[in-house]
Amino acid sequence: MKRKNGLQWIYLLCFGILTVSGVTAQDTWKNPIAKQGRLGSPLVESSPFVFNDRLYLMESNQRFWDVKGAKPGDHFHEDEIRIRDVETGKLVSVALKNHGFGTVLVYNNTVYLFAGNYGEGKPWRQMTEITMTSSSDLKNWSKPVTVLKANPKEFFFNTAVCRGKDKFILLYETNDPTWKPFTFRYVASDDLVNWKEIPDAVYGKEKYVGGPALYYEGEWYYTLYLEHIKMGYETRITRSKDLVHWEDAPASRPFVTFDPSVRNIPLIDPGIPESNASDVELCYYKGQTILYFTGSDQTTAGDLQWATYKGTPRELFEHFFADMSTVNKTPVHQGNWTPVLIAPDGDVTKENAPLFRHADKPTPQQLKFQQRQLGAFIHFGPATYTASDFMTVPDASVFNPVKLDAEQWVKTAVSFGAKHVVLTAKHHNGFCLWPTKTTDYSVKKSPWKNGQGDVVAEFVAACRKYGVKPGLYVSGGDKNENCTSTPDPMGKRKIVGDVNSYFTRFVEQLRELLTNYGQIDYLWFDGAYDPFGWDVMDGKTMRRLGTGYGDAIRTMVNNLQPQAVVMGGTRPDVRWSGSEQGWADYPLSNLVTGQNWSSMWVGPENTGWLPAEANIHTRDKWFWYPDSDKTLRSVNFLMKVYLESIGRGANLLINMTPDTSGIIVAAEQQRLADFGKKIKTTFGSPLSTLSSIPIDEERVISWKGKKKPGWLELEEDIAKGQHIQLYKLDAWAEGAWKEIASGSSVGRKRIQAVVPVETDKVRLRVTSKQPGIPLLRLAVYAL
Repeated sequence: MKRKNGLQWIYLLCFGILTVSGVTAQDTWKNPIAKQGRLGSPLVESSPFVFNDRLYLMESNQRFWDVKGAKPGDHFHEDEIRIRDVETGKLVSVALKNHGFGTVLVYNNTVYLFAGNYGEGKPWRQMTEITMTSSSDLKNWSKPVTVLKANPKEFFFNTAVCRGKDKFILLYETNDPTWKPFTFRYVASDDLVNWKEIPDAVYGKEKYVGGPALYYEGEWYYTLYLEHIKMGYETRITRSKDLVHWEDAPASRPFVTFDPSVRNIPLIDPGIPESNASDVELCYYKGQTILYFTGSDQTTAGDLQWATYKGTPRELFEHFFADMSTVNKTPVHQGNWTPVLIAPDGDVTKENAPLFRHADKPTPQQLKFQQRQLGAFIHFGPATYTASDFMTVPDASVFNPVKLDAEQWVKTAVSFGAKHVVLTAKHHNGFCLWPTKTTDYSVKKSPWKNGQGDVVAEFVAACRKYGVKPGLYVSGGDKNENCTSTPDPMGKRKIVGDVNSYFTRFVEQLRELLTNYGQIDYLWFDGAYDPFGWDVMDGKTMRRLGTGYGDAIRTMVNNLQPQAVVMGGTRPDVRWSGSEQGWADYPLSNLVTGQNWSSMWVGPENTGWLPAEANIHTRDKWFWYPDSDKTLRSVNFLMKVYLESIGRGANLLINMTPDTSGIIVAAEQQRLADFGKKIKTTFGSPLSTLSSIPIDEERVISWKGKKKPGWLELEEDIAKGQHIQLYKLDAWAEGAWKEIASGSSVGRKRIQAVVPVETDKVRLRVTSKQPGIPLLRLAVYAL
């Protein structure tokens, strides 16, 4: 009844009392789509369509949503594609069972449904056939026919179909290993049954895309697709006249994006915020375009919602490509992802701060940092005793790690290949893991070792013993001192507390850390809640405090630890990749310019060589808490993270979580050790390698006997900068060269899955801005 009432409510609002003003010419582009409400339904793939002047909804219903306690994939053979009358809310018919990922086309008074067939004896969502059925009354459906079969090692996911210029066009979402999952392929047909591939008609080769919709309006094919951004997933729009060459709408013009203030999403924890706006489908009805999409968080289920646009689909699509010269290049704030930094919005200005220019190649410190690639994070402190709540200030007496073993921490890091380890010497609550003279809120007021202990000292000693570089995380924001910044988008953050009074204590804390523990190789300044940030403003005058505090901090680091690399702050050596899920963008550039700084998570004063680092929490929270072993990331997930960060040229920092006794529990120890073994077994024995490879001509490498390559690894000589613009790897198979991998950036390292074909040699072709600089390394690994 809940879903029925929601659909009836849609009808009344759309066609009874709601009016939406038309889009008028404006100096500043605005999204004309008006969100109208949530429907209390977990549906995801839902397509509105008009038939005989009535509005219907095609629903792809997953059976497990209706079964208490069921999880994704349970009862999937009972999944169904069904039709619902929007005005009455009544179910009209079930067109297909044992199917998913449906889409609909109305043509010549007939409704055609396409969906993926689960088949028999196959795992969930390993679909290899697309089925079509049709009806002229929505009650009686034709016998389903298979219209498309997958290629070997390929599975089908979402589909979309439209009538094109002179043929029908079907889009299907594929995990074809030729490209990054997922990718869209386009096929054509004259009769909706026999489909032929359109040469080179592919979208999304070098990025994640999903949740497609396809329309043909005004000689353009428009594809709606899901884009993975820093804070979640939003739907964007692209267009093409030939299905080969595509023009994306600007990133600052998302078609539909999410609202992180939304909570109470169906079938998931009511506290989880919305981070998704996907599977948008639309149709034209009674003078306006009706849109359905799903919210939620891309996990268990959807959160069906609807929206309207006063006009035709063509007018709507064209709006996203209008006045391109006025596009604001600064990324639009997509939501509050506290405590992670929030991207600056379109109103941020550079003001007149002096530029801090790095060269177009790394400093010696940056080069050593990038050569290390993999590091470990240790989150430990009072939040370990308060279920990972690092924004409250518990009494110092809670901290009592009676079995603390810093050597165990470091050995765990070494087990998965970490070359440096970063300890949270002070997190946002302000508790200091060393006996500072600046505050009583530290280990000296804890019962641990009767107040005589020093976690930082034991940690640094362990790092030196096991040959890894020690690093320290020091939060500028300090809840104990009541001095932080607000969790607003960068460029609009405001100071909380008395920064002038607190600054002297913070600098003294930093001086203690940089002078009492020998060489420190890495300083990690968290941008979240940072009162010294380049953009922080006085809350009353709304004037920025400037970069002076941050610049002074960096000057002290330079004077006391000149070899140290600095992450964050106003003068960083390393920038955040934008993800706490171990992900870095691709293609990935090490160079920050006056045009891309906002998308690089630095202040506008910084330009030049600034490598990216991703980080990942191995549990679902940054600090250990009871009964959280079940949330530990799997080895396969960690390998995915490794490939999406280090494999794209970034560094990676993997978190570890000592428990209340001060040790890393056995389950986490073993998981990380297994991850390290997986790296070694996957990339330990290459089929063939070459070093110092001239790239002004193609290069062939071979090995004995035919084998299936699985991975390509490339490295630029980044000491001389980053210059490669394009590379292609071909395999010799069946008497000809066949492309098995390609990409557009390399940098420190590029690891890429290749099409596995039996061969005994491969050929590399490279395009570079500096062809005289050799490629540092090429390696091919077996599948």
